[in-house]
Amino acid sequence: MGLHVVSGFHTVSKFKESIYFRINLGLSSTMDKNGKRTSNERDKFAAFYNSVYKSTIYAQGHVGDIKFYTDHYVKDNTIAVYYTDSFEEFLFEWNENFVQAKGVDSFLGHILINVEEQYEERVKNEELRKLEDKPKGNADMITMNPGAVSYADLKAYLDKKQKERYKNNESI
Repeated sequence: MGLHVVSGFHTVSKFKESIYFRINLGLSSTMDKNGKRTSNERDKFAAFYNSVYKSTIYAQGHVGDIKFYTDHYVKDNTIAVYYTDSFEEFLFEWNENFVQAKGVDSFLGHILINVEEQYEERVKNEELRKLEDKPKGNADMITMNPGAVSYADLKAYLDKKQKERYKNNESI
């Protein structure tokens, strides 16, 4: 599982100052299919990014399993980091003071630590959200006020009818 970092050209060029950065221009963004140019689906992240943002990104290189891409439409110092296979997005800003004090590699490590912490927090919040009790519906709402019926009310009404049907069948 790798990370994907997307930023403007100027910001990516600052990441290239890392001693661990290796240039890798990646796959072509389009390919010839039956005489037509279509987007290349072999780079799943680039295809995902193109479908979400309608922008083509260009591979620049990697540091280990962290791949760097340039989006020429990003003009500020925003750094978007995509984590896991579901491409969870985390946004950061380039911090020139941090880089001057500790270096590019330390800044990259700082981003990775923050991504891990934020991802764990998202997972925890998602689990808590799943554990919350869902509101129970009011089965009588259909007859009292049919215009204000929610899905939960309808489900409660159908469950009530189902129980009554089985109760009537048992007495026969």
